[in-house]
Parts: sequence; C-alpha cells; structure tokens
Amino acid sequence: MKRILQFLALLELTGAQLAAAAEKPNFIVITIDDLAYADIGPFGSKLNRTPHLDRMAKEGRKLTSFYAAPVCSPSRAALMTGSYAKRALPIPHVLFPEGANGLSPKEVTVAEVLKEAGYRTAIVGKWHLGDQPEFLPNTQGFDLHFGLPYSNDMGPVSDGVRTDLGKPNPAPNANAKGKGQPPLPLLRNGAVVKRVLPDDQQSLVEIYTDEAVKFITEKKDKPFFLYLPHNAVHFPIYPGKKWAGKSPNGIYSDWVEEVDWSVGRILETLRESGLSERTLVIFTSDNGGTPRGLNTPLRGHKGSTLEGGMRVPTLAWWPGKIPGGTESDAILSNFDLLPTCAALAGAKLPADRKLDGANIWAQLNGAPDAKPAHETFIFYNGLRLNAVRHGDWKLQIAMGRGGDAKTKDSVQLLYNLRTDVGEATDVAAANPDIVAKLQALIAANEADLGKDGIAPGCRELGRVENPKPLIPHDTK
Repeated sequence: MKRILQFLALLELTGAQLAAAAEKPNFIVITIDDLAYADIGPFGSKLNRTPHLDRMAKEGRKLTSFYAAPVCSPSRAALMTGSYAKRALPIPHVLFPEGANGLSPKEVTVAEVLKEAGYRTAIVGKWHLGDQPEFLPNTQGFDLHFGLPYSNDMGPVSDGVRTDLGKPNPAPNANAKGKGQPPLPLLRNGAVVKRVLPDDQQSLVEIYTDEAVKFITEKKDKPFFLYLPHNAVHFPIYPGKKWAGKSPNGIYSDWVEEVDWSVGRILETLRESGLSERTLVIFTSDNGGTPRGLNTPLRGHKGSTLEGGMRVPTLAWWPGKIPGGTESDAILSNFDLLPTCAALAGAKLPADRKLDGANIWAQLNGAPDAKPAHETFIFYNGLRLNAVRHGDWKLQIAMGRGGDAKTKDSVQLLYNLRTDVGEATDVAAANPDIVAKLQALIAANEADLGKDGIAPGCRELGRVENPKPLIPHDTK
C-alpha cells in the first residue's frame, strides 16, 4: 500500500510539473542583420512591402526607442547575456573567422537561463560570437544550432561573398577586406553541413524559416526558446530565387520582403499550432542600417553611436497579453530580453555577475503605472564610450584626432531626442546644467565600464590557443 501511495504521489507530482510547464510561455526572438529603422512598414517604409510585419504591429506593440549596439558581435553578446556588450564581450569591433577570441564559456546566456527552467532551446541562423568549438552555440545552452557561425560576407572572394547577386566577383586585391579567410560554412550542431556558395546564400532565409517551423511544431508540447537571427539583409545581398526581381525597388527590397514572408510564416505556424496566445515574439535588428536602407528620421548608420547606428525597429507580439496597435517610446535595449524572459518563465538569473538589462514586461504589456526600465543608457562603440542618454537628453562625444575624449579638440554635442530625434541641432550652449548632469553620469561610470579600453567592469573574454578554420583553406 505504501508503494502504491508513493506511486500515486509521483503521478500527481508529474502532472503538476507538466501543468506548470504548459503555463510557461514560449519565446521567439527574430533578429534581422543590418535592417534600417524605416525599412519596414510599421516604421514608415513606403518602398518595401511588409504586410506580415504590418499585421504584427497592428496585433502588437512598436518599441520606438529600442537600442542594440553599433555592429554585429557586440549586439549579439548583449542580447545573449543581458549586459552591455563591453561588459560581456570586450572587443573593439567584431569577431572574425578562425579567431582566437569569442564569448567566454563562463558567460551565462539567455538560452542557459531558460534551459535550466525546463525550456528546449534553438538558434537558427547567424551566431557571430566565436567560431571555435569552445564558443559555438551548443556550448552556450542551445540544444540545436543550424546556420552560419558569422556574417555572410566572411569567406573567400571567389565564393561570391564580396559581391551582390548577379554581379561579378571583384578583381583580386592584396589589400581587400577578408583576403585569406577560410570558406564560409553552414553548420548543424557544430558540424559542417556544406561550404556556402552563391546558391546557398540565396537559400538562407528559406532554409532558416523551414528549420524554425520544424522546431516549433516538434517542440510545441513543451516550452521553448527560439532565436532566429537571419543573415539577411547583410551584404552581400542575396534574395531567394522566388523573391529576386519581384519588388519594384531592387534586390535589397527583395530581401526585406522575403524576410517579411519569413516572419509571416513563423506567426502563422504559431496560430495554426494553437501557440499564439502562449508565445512572446520579438522582432528586431542587430544594429542600425547601412546606407542601402532607410534610417529616416534618424541620423547616422551602422557603426556609429548616432541614433541611426543603434536605435533599431522593434516589435513585440503576444496576442491577449500585449495590446495591439500600440507603441512605447521608453528607453529599452536588447540586453533587456534575458531578464524579461527569465521573469516570465520563472527562471533564475545568475547571481554572481552584474546584469545591465531589466525586466521590461511592464513596458511590453502597456502597464499604465510602469516605471522607466532605464533612465540612462550608455552608447559604446567597441571599448569606447561615445555618448550617454538620460531621459530625452543625449550627450554625444565627438572624439579628438587621437581618439581620446580628453584631448583638447574633443567636442560634446547635446541633443533633445524628444524634439530632435535626428540629432540635427546641438543645444549644449543653451543647457549647461544638462551637459554637466550627463558629464557627471559619464564620470560615475568610470569605475565600472569606463570611457575607453578594458575597464574594471569588463568580464573575461573567451580565448583559445591555436584556432583552426571550420573548413580548411582552399578546400572545394
């Protein structure tokens, strides 16, 4: 009898655990590479047809002051770790193939946090946080990785990675960017599936979408976290064969419109699977757009700490939980996604390190009494502090010729982003008290992440000895 009672108690416990798992929401984060602020309909595009994103905005919430980082690797590090990129991945620019450095295995990613809480985890798409086995997604909490380890322009010129669809390869140049890089690999769980050539470049959006849909449908009975970072619309521009030439505005628009199709298919899969009311979907970009895209009304592009380099078009969608057709201008960032997902999943945050992100659920669901998640946001370009925002005010530091903010020829420009989001008019002279307040915020940060270089608040960078290419050089 005692054993029977123990067995029944176990069944009750298992049933309770299953019920608890069923109540946990799913999370999907879709990141587009180099998508400009006004490249999609919800943020003002008149060129690109994005009906699925238009619907997503009507059913969800626009986040109009959502920040990433100026370039790829730092942005992805911030999203993964809930921290400023300089804290989690202290590098000056981006990571390259066959590199000795990457995101440290000691970092705790959003995938690891959710996996500990019972989630199935997948990344389908671009990683770009280190290509050595010690740095790849399966060592950072992901059950599944399918995609490229870095950007689609990183590989031999002869493989079409330095030119757009339909254009000839550039002539050999000893000083060309990327000269000597190994072949670009498509990976599945760390193993090379194939060498990526132009036809493969054209198929990336479609095969990523198919893989994502497969993951959703196979894992729908348990909570899951899906990270879908497309290589589109990063140079070189390779819209799929079903999309090339279909838009009236060239191949860049073709690719934006294919990305819109992909988002539509993901959302429709959720609806058909009965998961739409149990799934939070975030759509965003990894940094500001290039001059190919449209950043209106923002000034600047990818690689800068002007608004056009770091403020990215972002949508949040969760039918029944996020009010449709609404928007928020609150200061938010991709490093907020880890603590927000953890809070909604009932997962534990790492207690042994500083996180810069906040739980922004109140901003996502439009709570009328929501307090600001961030009053201050610091703009880093690599290891260098270039600007600080507090409320509506942004102090942009233009570095001196030596790259040092302390040199006598450095200039500090003040903008009111509420009235001048395009950062056109410097109002520092008329607001010395505001300038002093923002300068004090920069000074207070000196003991943490500092102004330039490795600072006390930077965590350890991952490093391996004798890095090797995933595909040997000069292999066909």
